Amino acid sequence: MSISVVRIDDRVIHGQTMTRWTKARPVDGILVVGDNIAHDKLRRKVLKAAANELKVGIYTVAEAGDKIKKGIESKKKFFLISDSPKTFAQMADLGIDFGKVLNVGPMNTRPGTKVLGRTVAIDQDDYNAFEDIAKHGTDIQFQ
Repeated sequence: MSISVVRIDDRVIHGQTMTRWTKARPVDGILVVGDNIAHDKLRRKVLKAAANELKVGIYTVAEAGDKIKKGIESKKKFFLISDSPKTFAQMADLGIDFGKVLNVGPMNTRPGTKVLGRTVAIDQDDYNAFEDIAKHGTDIQFQ
């Protein structure tokens, strides 16, 4: 497998993911990582429905390393998506290899955030997570 895109997007799977990203970078499935997402039954159901015919795996950070490794060993292509930089920082700290480029999409305004651009707002915890990810050698690209 190859991971076609490694991305942060607080919407996770949505129309643009399905219409734009999957056409630009064809994939066989989507790996979603996030403890809050994995433990929210309704959100899991909605995300899987949004992916149409694509296979979706939703995992906790603790499960992610094994699932990503198995995916890399397969012959399929996947997107790896989470809704938070904190998730990728946790994975990097655990030694989980998710690639060397992290694409940052929309992170909407929340209480305590500062707007960095048209679609990205971060708080201090997000900033610290990005710093941690960068220290592990990952190139962070805001899009």
